[in-house]
Formats: sequence, C-alpha cells, structure tokens
Amino acid sequence: MKDLTTRSAIDEVVSAFYEQAVHDPVIGHFFTQVARLDLESHLPIIGDFWESVLLGSGSYRGNPMLKHLQLAEKSPLRQEHLDRWLELWEQTIRASYAGDKAALAVQRANGIGRLILHKVNQHD
Repeated sequence: MKDLTTRSAIDEVVSAFYEQAVHDPVIGHFFTQVARLDLESHLPIIGDFWESVLLGSGSYRGNPMLKHLQLAEKSPLRQEHLDRWLELWEQTIRASYAGDKAALAVQRANGIGRLILHKVNQHD
C-alpha cells in the first residue's frame, strides 16, 4: 500500500472521508446543518490543512480551533462525536494507505481532536 506523501493522496483521503462523514448519523449534522459546509470550497482548505500537517507545506492559513469553538456554540461537541470522527478518519486512511505519513495522519488527528474537545469544554 502507498503512503500519504502527496497532495493528491491527501485530497483523496479528505474527499473520501467527507463523503462518509456528511451522511453519518452521529456527526453528519455538524457538516450539513451546523456548519452548512459548501464542500466544493471546504475540501481544498482541509487539504491545505493536512498538507501542512503531513508534508510541512505551510499552505494552511486558518484557525481550526476558533472554527471549532464557534461550531460548538451552535451545537455541543461531545466525546462520542470526536470518537466517531476519528473512527471514520482512521478507517478512510487505512483503507488505501499505510506508512509513516498515514500513521502520522491518524496520530495527529487524535491529538488535535483531543485538544479541540478540551478547549471546547473549557470554553463552555
């Protein structure tokens, strides 16, 4: 299996993840009703984020913590939501990728997710 070493691989994972996530009964509402994401414009931003995290590109210029704090004000973000997000993320990666960068993507998602949940709960 190949590793997540290119932007096109990252875009493939991000797209496959969101295809599942928006329809998921546990977390789908965050994307469709709370954030009301326009995936066409959102996916490249998320691709920039993961490209920066995994490949050190520096292409992401946003503030994901602020975005998630704002979303949590509209709809509570709970441990079960994070757990499901992480489960789908890991499943999506492991379905097509293996290697150091794939493992890093899972590891970093776990760390980032825990930090976001901690900050959201602290903010409440």
